[in-house]
Amino acid sequence: MEARGSTDRAGGAALVGNGRPPADRGGYRLKEGLALILLALTAAGCFAASGQDSAAKMDWVKNYPDGLRLARESGKPAMVYFTADWCGPCVELKKYVWSDKRVIEASKQLINIYVDVDQDTDTLAAYKVRGIPAVFFLSPAGEMVMKLAGDHSPANFAKQMNSLAAKYPKGK
Repeated sequence: MEARGSTDRAGGAALVGNGRPPADRGGYRLKEGLALILLALTAAGCFAASGQDSAAKMDWVKNYPDGLRLARESGKPAMVYFTADWCGPCVELKKYVWSDKRVIEASKQLINIYVDVDQDTDTLAAYKVRGIPAVFFLSPAGEMVMKLAGDHSPANFAKQMNSLAAKYPKGK
């Protein structure tokens, strides 16, 4: 009788306590592979179900003066969005509003200016923003047309953005 864990006389598979070769590990690897595939498909399904298209994103100008210049040069109105990474409601806007297809489509008619309140305190002070998120709509000349208040649903954002763009048709 051979010792536990030794190999057979021909140098083959290691023997275990019952004198047989260890169980085939191929079944384990198959299960592991299937689990990884299932995980990847689940993640892809969650992303697809969110209504986001990886190519469909809003274009943001992350410099306020550059955004105003682009609005003036293009004749498009502007939307100024005041936000911060630590702001819970701002994260919600990003997740549910800025990713909505209707809002993304409407945003193409505007110059969208992203103001990080931790980085651009001068613009924050100039607009006298007291709380974020804050959204202002501007004419192509940079004059304030409206501050968005109340309903922050994707449908309302798209409606307001389209309405603003209709007032300034030169930018289309």
